[in-house]
Amino acid sequence: MPDIDKTGSDPDITGHYADIEHKGQEATDRQSDPCAGMAGQAHGDLAADAAAYLERSGHSLQSLGEDPKAIERQAASLIGWALAKGCVLPADYTVGLPRQASTTAEHQVFYRAADKRAVKLTYPGTSGATPDPKGAQRAASPLFYLHRLALMNRVFKSGLLVEGLIFGPSFVIGLAGDQPSIVTSQPWIRPADPEHPHPSYPEISRFMTSLGFEEIARSYYGWQRKEDAITIFDARPDNFIKSAEGVVPIDLVICEAPNRPGS
Repeated sequence: MPDIDKTGSDPDITGHYADIEHKGQEATDRQSDPCAGMAGQAHGDLAADAAAYLERSGHSLQSLGEDPKAIERQAASLIGWALAKGCVLPADYTVGLPRQASTTAEHQVFYRAADKRAVKLTYPGTSGATPDPKGAQRAASPLFYLHRLALMNRVFKSGLLVEGLIFGPSFVIGLAGDQPSIVTSQPWIRPADPEHPHPSYPEISRFMTSLGFEEIARSYYGWQRKEDAITIFDARPDNFIKSAEGVVPIDLVICEAPNRPGS
């Protein structure tokens, strides 16, 4: 996994769900949200479109990490897709949106009150961080990340959308200049108890079992569904929200039919 420096503070960061919704509404009231409506634009499924473009360009899907040079080539192709599609977003795309405090290795997360969506940016120069079955972190390829979004929507009805690419300085050691972040959004999930937003592990276990998943022994919070070989890692409590409607997965690593642990 690339080394990312996430030190430093930001005065607009908040870790409280109630606060971030309030701040987001204040920002919307003060000015017209420059991002509002992007998620609803009728330009099709950008995640599927981008993935198809990468596959037509000769890139292959790797489930659990890939050679850094191959990832760089995929990123270059993804930039070409965004330029051709008109999906390179302005640098101020998230200006005015409150940012959620987060320890995730994958995203910066903002709240957009105009359409009540979480806007998520991968760290510049990365496409998510993927644990292998034993928990070791690896860098995910752009194509794997795009397929992961599609699977989250298919299995959990997550409402994830790709909105485009945005460029910014990278904190990945060895990458110079502005690098692309993949910008996605999904419905903002309000926890039933903002002070305790995440479900317990027994609650997660009941939720996953209800969907036909079985826990993978000796894995990194792993689950697999035998009927379609959908496999999930990193199913820790902080990757779920406990809403009034029940348990909602947020940032799971999901893929199709990788090798089983120990195989």
